[in-house]
Order: sequence, then structure tokens, then C-alpha cells
Amino acid sequence: MRSFKTRIVTVLFVCSIITVSMLFYFMLIFDDKKLANNLINTSRSVIVVGFAELRKENLTLCETYEKKVKLKLTQMFDEDSAAAGHHIDNDDDDDEKSVNENYLGNFFESLKSDLQPKQEDSSNNSALNFKNKELKKIWSIAKKWVRARQIIPEKAPELSLVIQALQHSKIIKSDVSRKGTQLKLLLTLEGGQQALFKPRRYPLDYIPDDIYAGADRHNGEIVAFHLSRILNQRYAPIVASRIINVANEIKPVASPSLLATFVPQTTKSNKTLECFYGECYYCNEYELLCPDESTGTLEGAIILMLPNQYQLQKLRHPWQRTYKKNLKAQWEMDSHYCLSVLKSNSLRPRVLDFVDTAIFDYLIGNADRHHYEVFKDVSNSALLLIDNGKSFGDPAHDETTIIFPLLQCCVIRNQTYQHLRRFAFSTDSSRFNLSSIIRQLLSNDQLWPLLTERHLQALDRRLRMIIATIELCFDTYQRNYVLKN
Repeated sequence: MRSFKTRIVTVLFVCSIITVSMLFYFMLIFDDKKLANNLINTSRSVIVVGFAELRKENLTLCETYEKKVKLKLTQMFDEDSAAAGHHIDNDDDDDEKSVNENYLGNFFESLKSDLQPKQEDSSNNSALNFKNKELKKIWSIAKKWVRARQIIPEKAPELSLVIQALQHSKIIKSDVSRKGTQLKLLLTLEGGQQALFKPRRYPLDYIPDDIYAGADRHNGEIVAFHLSRILNQRYAPIVASRIINVANEIKPVASPSLLATFVPQTTKSNKTLECFYGECYYCNEYELLCPDESTGTLEGAIILMLPNQYQLQKLRHPWQRTYKKNLKAQWEMDSHYCLSVLKSNSLRPRVLDFVDTAIFDYLIGNADRHHYEVFKDVSNSALLLIDNGKSFGDPAHDETTIIFPLLQCCVIRNQTYQHLRRFAFSTDSSRFNLSSIIRQLLSNDQLWPLLTERHLQALDRRLRMIIATIELCFDTYQRNYVLKN
């Protein structure tokens, strides 16, 4: 009998331990579960569209979302103010607007100051500015900036030196880069720093056949880096524009692998061009990359490689496409898809990172983030904004599927929302909308213009669409549920 009682007591004790452990576990993931419950309870709401509603109008999930967001946009902005970027907002008093403009003014001046050559580096020859400091020290500065949730700090007064070093330092070795599907070069610069070079393949106004079609666009990589700073998402590797003479800078220091892909071409004017095709998934001898006939140069984006101590972990993105026109992914059909994402991803930081990245990608029109990368074995690593070449394609098309993480989860960091809102509702849109800031920051770049006027206008339009999407979430949920600290 005593043995039986002992067993009962033991079982009850074990059960109590399990119960306490489960309670502790649920406390840790309370926000995730609360998010899931809210999504379930509002499955027929404005955002989480019920299948009956889809069948009623014979619309796809994407078309339904687009319809609702555009309707919300017209409610927030009249036609004239939407075109000008002005918001009709009676709730904002003059004091709040003044604080907002002061914040934007200080923020912009900080961004601009980091890109300007410092007084000690002033010179008529911009190519020599960075040489007042040793290159190894400059590369070391950039390496020390990298943290779990930043690649560049909020204030980076040495950024201009790093960019100048990327643009003008001597290339001591050129090699193929076999990673990825697109042609790029792996360069070793003076001081031992490695960088990737993505060459220009298209004119700025070229529009690809599909949202993820074609080669990478060098201008997209450059602008995306600066936009990441503007959005306070400083998770993109440092990128600069560079003009390279193939015969003088690439071929003499080329590796045997790269040298084997050179195929000289004779022009109609009997001039020999040093063309090559490199090594990559799509690289072949029938699609040569040739320098400009008159200058012998290639222009492109040069991307600073991250420090070796930070290894990257590549993971499948939950909102990955099928890349097949007649086959939709689950997330393109399931309005409750965020629930399945939350089963394998924490709200903080990962789902909120997915939303931040979706906003970034929607603005630049990048529909090709099929995988994402984080720092391996680094706690709380940010989702890194690597590989932004499939951006700034069709300026007339706003790809709604890119913003599905926000549409389907209806959560966003409060600091992200407040930051976006300041740009969208600025009373001085000529200075502080996204297109104006990009213009002012990059107008002195050696490859400017980097975007067409239509691409610049698309940035402002897409930002208003993002704000309308967030407002839709506010219509469905309480603000303190949507906005996360």
C-alpha cells in the first residue's frame, strides 16, 4: 500500500513540475500566442480575408489585398495631396509637425555628413582623399562597426573614407565569384580587403519581363545600401560605385580561372575590347561582358565583404516564391499563413525582421528574397539585407506580394512605423520625402543619376502604400497590438 501511495505522490509531483514548466514556457512566448489568437479571432476581418470573400468576387488573395490597400489609400489621401505626398491629418498639431521636421532635419544632416569627405581629407583629387589614412586602418574601422544587429552604426563619420577606399584603392587580385546565379567578380583591394564587383548590365530605364527576371542591377545595390541607412535598417553591406578599366586593372591581376573566360572582341572601328564571361550559374561565352568602347571601362557596384569572423547562415524565407507562373506558394493562397510562420519563428526578433525586410524590399521592388541570411552562432542576429540586385525594375508596378508579411501578420516595430510616418507625412516633402533624400545624398556620386525620375517617384508612392497597409491593420486590431516595442 505504501508503495502504491509513494507512486501516486511521485506522479503528482512530476505532473506539477511539468505544469509549472509549461506555464513558464507560455509566459515566454506570450506575445507569439497572443498574435496567433488575434489572427484566428479576426479571420474574417479586413486584413485576414476569409475564403468566402475571395470566392464572392472571384479574386486572388493578392488582388483582394491590393483592393483593400488602395481603398484605404484613397481614404487617407485625396488625389491632389496623394500626388504631392501631402497627408490630410487634422490630428497633428503644429507643435508635433515642428518636432517632426526638426527630427528629419537633424537625421538627414547626420546621414549627409557621414558621406562628405572630412576637412582633413580635402583635396582637388577625390581619388586621393582616402590616402591620408592607411588603407588597413580604414578597412579595420569598417570591420569594427559590425555587430549582431548592425553592419554600420547610426553615426559613421568615417563612412566617406570607406567609400572612397572602395572606389579608388588599387586592385591587387581579380577572380571569379562562383556563388549565386549572376556574373560578379571577387576583388582583393590594397590593404587585403575583399569586395564583390557587380557590373552594369542594363541602362537605368530598362524594364525586365518579370519581377525577378534578368541580371542584377548595379544601381539597385548602391541605392539599396543608402536606403537601408535612411530607414534605420543598417543591415546592408557597404556599397559604393566604381569605374574599372578592364585592361589595366582587371586582366593583369586576373586569376587563371577568370583569365580563361576572357574573349577579346573586335569592334567595327577595328578596336579590340577585353570582354569576359566569368563563372556563375548563368554565365556562358555567348553572353560576354564588354567594357565601354570609348573608355575601356566598366561601371558597377563594389560591395565590401563582411569580416571573416562573422559566418553567414542561409535559411529558406517563409515567404519564398515558387518561381513558376502557374504554381502559387502556400502563402499566396492562405490568409492565415502567418500562423504557420509563428510555429517555427519567434515574434521577436524574427517575424518583426521579416516585416522590416518586406518594407525595405517593397520600396525597392525586390521580389527575389527567396532565402535570408543571419550571422551564424550570433545571438539576436539581424536579418541581413544582402543581395539587392533585383531591385528598381518596373517603376510603374508595385508588387503587393512583397509586403505579405506585413499584410498577413499585422505587426510592425513601433520605431519602424514612427520613422516611416515622419517621411510620409512631412510638411516639407521637397526636402524630406524618400526621393528627395536619395537625390540629395547621392547627387554627387560619380555614377549619378542612379535612378530614373520614375523610380524616384515610385519610392514615395510605395511608402504611402505601406502606411495605408499599416492603417488597415489599425482598423482590424488595436494599435498596441500592431505596434511592437
